Amino acid sequence: MADASIYPQLTITRIQNPNKMWAIPIFGFVAKRIILIPVFIEVGFVAIYLFFLLIINSFIVLFTGRYWPYCYQMNLGVLRLIAKIGFFVSGLTDKYPGFGFVIQDNFSLDMAYPEHPNRLFAIPVFGILARLILLIPFLIYLGIIGAGARLGMVVSFVPVLFKGNYPETTFELNRDSTRLGFSSSLYFAGLSDAYPSFKIATTHMTGKIILIILGVLLSGGQAANDNGNKAKYDFGNRFQDQIQNQQPPTSGPGDLI
Repeated sequence: MADASIYPQLTITRIQNPNKMWAIPIFGFVAKRIILIPVFIEVGFVAIYLFFLLIINSFIVLFTGRYWPYCYQMNLGVLRLIAKIGFFVSGLTDKYPGFGFVIQDNFSLDMAYPEHPNRLFAIPVFGILARLILLIPFLIYLGIIGAGARLGMVVSFVPVLFKGNYPETTFELNRDSTRLGFSSSLYFAGLSDAYPSFKIATTHMTGKIILIILGVLLSGGQAANDNGNKAKYDFGNRFQDQIQNQQPPTSGPGDLI
């Protein structure tokens, strides 16, 4: 994807000889999340810090027409750290992400500095709501692609575990899903006023379409099941409350006659 209009500029080479240990069902999933707990904690604190930077930056853009360089650097740094985490979890890299913002792995992630940000989008409350509303179609699309990417990540354990090979189809789908997610975050954060690109790699489209359809169906089924269980739980609670609230009749003087 050499098109400069597609942001961020994400390039990654397909992992060679992935560690089969991480592909062991359940173990790999649980083990990665356990060892990532310290990094998750760091990201939580950094995200709070970045939130306040973005608020300050909105006023800087509004009154000066310039994007705060420090806020730009922090946005890009946090994005790189999240990319390292995401690619490690999905198996696109076996390198532990660590706690720094510098990438020393099989991928790179860059975003051009916004030279002339739109002041209209920097108006407090209005700018956030406007970008969020505009992003709705893109977020729906991202959810669809993401469902296929998650399913692809799950099924990839078979060729990784038995052949030591990460399939190109699921590799591309995970890479493109990650870029889509980052582009929506960058647009929301004001690092670009150009609407995010919907483009994904068109190679291996048959396999990707199958994964996307199955991913959406499985996600929809899970959501329906969760809603059904919640409805049953709520109904059960209401029924129990009604039983408990039914008090036995009290006897008054008239009842003794």
